[in-house]
This record gives sequence, structure tokens and C-alpha cells, in this order.
Amino acid sequence: MHPADPAMSLFEVVRWGNDSDAVSTGGPDGPDTCFLVRARSVEQAATLVDQQLARMPGDVVNAWSAAIYLLGTESSTQSEERILRGPYIQHAYRHGWRHWYRQGAGEPWMETIQA
Repeated sequence: MHPADPAMSLFEVVRWGNDSDAVSTGGPDGPDTCFLVRARSVEQAATLVDQQLARMPGDVVNAWSAAIYLLGTESSTQSEERILRGPYIQHAYRHGWRHWYRQGAGEPWMETIQA
């Protein structure tokens, strides 16, 4: 990584719910669709995931990410933004990390500050 480049961060990018039509575990109230992403910004992380979600079949839930949690700083020397893991289906928990939300595809990301 070039010294002038911003540091890479690790984000969990979340789409609420999943595309399963199972009554008890699918849809917008089921476990969430999550991705582990290495990127320089919230916007870059969201763009990578939204591109992946757009290629996935299904129409039960939105095809865009709605939440992003900052997990930490990447210590590797890799400089490429990319999805490291996902999609994986689980309930997304914030665990006190910095977090951003948006109301719709193309809407701005807003950091939420907890007191």
C-alpha cells in the first residue's frame, strides 16, 4: 500500500433480512444478509456489496445494503477493496462499533452516534 493511500478498514455490510421465502426464517424479518468487506470508506464498502446484491436472484427483500459496521483496520499490505466473506446469513449485531445507516439505495450514509 502506498503511504499516501488512506488505510483500509474492515466493515460488516448488512442487508436487512434474506431472500428465503421460508415463513419462520426468511424475508425482511429473518436473519440478515451480511458481508465482510475490506475498503477505504463506507461508500466503497456499500458499492461492492450493492453490486453483489444486484446479481443475486430473489425479490423477497431489498437488493441494497442498509447498515455498515466498522470492525477495525486492515493490517495486511493488500490495497484492493473487495468482499472478503459473504454473503452469510445471520442476525446482525452492532456490538458497540461505529455504524452507519441509510434509508434507501442511493441515499446518503448517516453515522449514528450513541451516547
